[in-house]
Amino acid sequence: MSADRRRHRVFFTRHTEYHLRGDECVGVRDRVSGAWLSTHAALRLRALRLPSVLRSEEWIGNRIQFWGSRTDVLTSPVVAVARPEIDELGAYVSQARAGSISGMGSGSFVTALPA
Repeated sequence: MSADRRRHRVFFTRHTEYHLRGDECVGVRDRVSGAWLSTHAALRLRALRLPSVLRSEEWIGNRIQFWGSRTDVLTSPVVAVARPEIDELGAYVSQARAGSISGMGSGSFVTALPA
């Protein structure tokens, strides 16, 4: 049996989707509005502990803890785990061009802050 080459997963909490490439958070989206949250504290942070890709469903009911040099983020409990849709990959932070994350470019990111 060959090694599983899938790198992207989406961990769903009640209100938020956390999109990961390996253990790095590359996208966060509000589940109600569908808006990508370009200012979310978890972006670009690494998860401290995750199950293997083949055992992702075992994480349901647990929280993800992201760690960074300046901040930590602890999610609410995970309610589902899935693979992202192929069209979602282009919205990830790692795919954004300069200026598009802050809303100055043509990217699909929107700010999580009220106007």
